[in-house]
Amino acid sequence: MTSDKRKTEPPLYLDMDFEETLSRFARVKPDEVRESIERSKQKKPPGEKPARRRPKKEGSS
Repeated sequence: MTSDKRKTEPPLYLDMDFEETLSRFARVKPDEVRESIERSKQKKPPGEKPARRRPKKEGSS
């Protein structure tokens, strides 16, 4: 056994039933996944972070 302490990612929890999850995974096209991965690997210029929108509190307008 290894003695190093590895940090692992927490399990993925989805807030939907198994059937819906499976149907959504089945509809994903492999080309879309590859494009998404390539887009995420591209380095973004510094200072061009989109402004994060704060969620509206209920009851405020």
